[in-house]
Amino acid sequence: MSSFAIGRLLGPPPLFRGLFRWSLAVLFAFGAWHLYLWSPMPGLVAIGVTPVIAIFLFFRGLNLVARTAPYWKTRSLVRRLGLSPTWCDTEAGYLLMDETRGLWIVNGTGGDITGIRRLHGHSDWQGHRLEIHTDDKRKPAALYGFGSAEALRDAAERFGNAYAKRTGGTLDMTFEDLRAEEEEKNASEPR
Repeated sequence: MSSFAIGRLLGPPPLFRGLFRWSLAVLFAFGAWHLYLWSPMPGLVAIGVTPVIAIFLFFRGLNLVARTAPYWKTRSLVRRLGLSPTWCDTEAGYLLMDETRGLWIVNGTGGDITGIRRLHGHSDWQGHRLEIHTDDKRKPAALYGFGSAEALRDAAERFGNAYAKRTGGTLDMTFEDLRAEEEEKNASEPR
């Protein structure tokens, strides 16, 4: 896969977008101070909302800067393996799968689909994550987060189908939905 195609698939490097957000926070604070010097009342309003906007831009930028290492690891692994992804998800990181060759990559960690021992899906009120276990250890080889439980199950199904095509067997998948358990518990409690 060419460098241009990889960049188009994964998007621009997140480091530059994160640094841009940090610079916006500084520019906003600088602008609020100068607005105060020019016109005190609107300047005070701008200075009052500056911390909220600056904190939002700082942490959003920090999130993007933190995604830089997985971005470059994924990019180099795609190039090294010669991966031609048939399915990908870049919502909360980088999940790529080449179902025809039986390869997967999650945030710079990859392997063969037939090397997966089990998948574990975990949903709660804070997020939905897929754990990929390549051995019998408790710690997963890779983790990937999704925006919804449905997207998590769809990804697990894709892994299961690719595994079945390569081996003829079924992949061990477990799902833990704490939201449903909590809703049942709350429904059974008397009010």
